[in-house]
Amino acid sequence: MARENKRDDLQNLPAGAAEFIRLVIKKMRYTRKARLDVQAELTAHFEDELSRCQSNQEKEEKAEQLIAGFGDAKLLAVLLRRAKKRCRPLWRTALVRSFQALGVIVLYLLVCLSPLLVGKPTITVNYVDWLNELVQSGRDEQDNARPYYEKAIKLYVEMPQWLSESRAIRITDLNDVQLTSLSTWLDDNKQAIEALREGTRCPGCWSKYHSDETELSKAPLSTVSMASAIMADVMEILPKYRHLAFAMRWQIQYEAYKGDIDTALSNSVALAKFGSHLQGHGLLIEQLVGIAIEGLANKTIFTLLERVDVPADILKNAQEQLDKQFGTQEPIISMESEKVFWYDGIQRAFTDDGQGSGRVLVRGLAYVVTDDWKDNLWRFVSFDYPDRREIVKTIDYNFGQFDELLARTPYDLHNEEINDQAAKEADTVPLMLGILLPAHRRVSQLAWRMKTGREALLTVLAIMCYEKEKGCYPSSLDELVKADYLKKLPMDPYSDGPLVYKGTDDGFLLYSLGTNLIDDGGNLGRGRSGKPKMWADDGDWVFWPVAESKVKQ
Repeated sequence: MARENKRDDLQNLPAGAAEFIRLVIKKMRYTRKARLDVQAELTAHFEDELSRCQSNQEKEEKAEQLIAGFGDAKLLAVLLRRAKKRCRPLWRTALVRSFQALGVIVLYLLVCLSPLLVGKPTITVNYVDWLNELVQSGRDEQDNARPYYEKAIKLYVEMPQWLSESRAIRITDLNDVQLTSLSTWLDDNKQAIEALREGTRCPGCWSKYHSDETELSKAPLSTVSMASAIMADVMEILPKYRHLAFAMRWQIQYEAYKGDIDTALSNSVALAKFGSHLQGHGLLIEQLVGIAIEGLANKTIFTLLERVDVPADILKNAQEQLDKQFGTQEPIISMESEKVFWYDGIQRAFTDDGQGSGRVLVRGLAYVVTDDWKDNLWRFVSFDYPDRREIVKTIDYNFGQFDELLARTPYDLHNEEINDQAAKEADTVPLMLGILLPAHRRVSQLAWRMKTGREALLTVLAIMCYEKEKGCYPSSLDELVKADYLKKLPMDPYSDGPLVYKGTDDGFLLYSLGTNLIDDGGNLGRGRSGKPKMWADDGDWVFWPVAESKVKQ
């Protein structure tokens, strides 16, 4: 211990030697322990060499010689540092190298991340105004049924609790007390139902959307920010539309129960118009609610036709009104509003170079991240993200695929492969869009199902009107067209011909081949319970006669 203290003590050395050692230690720039060891070694070396000198003058001269022999202090420090590094344990060398590699990786990742953090978007288009112009389509506000529907909502009286909790969907399931309660509730909603009827006399219906630009700018998930801002108002009113629809359905059943078939069928047509008013424009959720309401109306009409003897003039009037409504209506489903949401999100998540392009920012990663983690990692480390123009192209392509699903019948497409994973020519398919693509196909199926149901409803009305006036059922659908009961043959989108019509001993059979594209002889498919079910994938869609299972849906 005394020896070590002596070696560390530079005061016993000539001033030149002490200063040289201090300079070497300073230039080493290594760990403190290594520097102390080197200092002790150099001190011991000088002390051993100077121990033979008899005078201070001789020690000074000897020290100068030793310093000259060592050479440049900086070079000596570098050599000593390298020597110490070579002498350290292998595990320590590996640990140091690992930390160095990690530091390089972290630094590179920060470099890769920096372009995502630098820059800001330029908001040049107000897509809320664009959406409002899109749904209005230049129509006069006086033609808008929306104010009447809002009035009906304000006048609506809540359904009695017993009726909302009851599983009964037919008026014949109710007892006398319940019928009295139902009648009172319908009287309370007389003004609301009349306002609803007034709205259905208008040519169209569209909403006025609003959003807070400040909140949109703060939203971290710009892909859905505009939709979320608008959705709040929409989701407040859609359940009320549903309540009005069920009130109208009970009104129709009550009128039929009282024998007022003309009014019952007229209100059924109005209910179908109400549903169709919500289709073909606006938010997708609004259009789906419209499809559900029209489906409720069509089912109600089929039930009336099955249970009540309707005169020919009433049948013909209902057919003409529905044919006019279906013929002039917008497409059942439109994805234009959904595409507008993507456009708005893109302008908030990419920079703008003024020429329709720009690079992605961190809030826009949802537009460029795919379901392939390797691809995502490579794009991050190479910063090879699609630019703004490429993403817009991808969005346009995929929504164009949806239009293709609506433009061509399921039968025409059944032998063709539709790429649910989206555009092959596009560089990337955003993960969020990839998730939505199968849903787009399902939505297109709902649209075709609704179109098929419309054709069937008009056909059944025509057949029944023919039977009332001719005293017998037509031998074929061609006969209906020739006799001017139908404008054209009702084509089945799930086959290469019209809906299947067959005469039976007690009436007729009308059905579509359904999604399996196979003629099952007019037999309904089976649901999960094993019972016959309308719209099942493993059988025909039988519109007439009305199956008991269908009535109870």
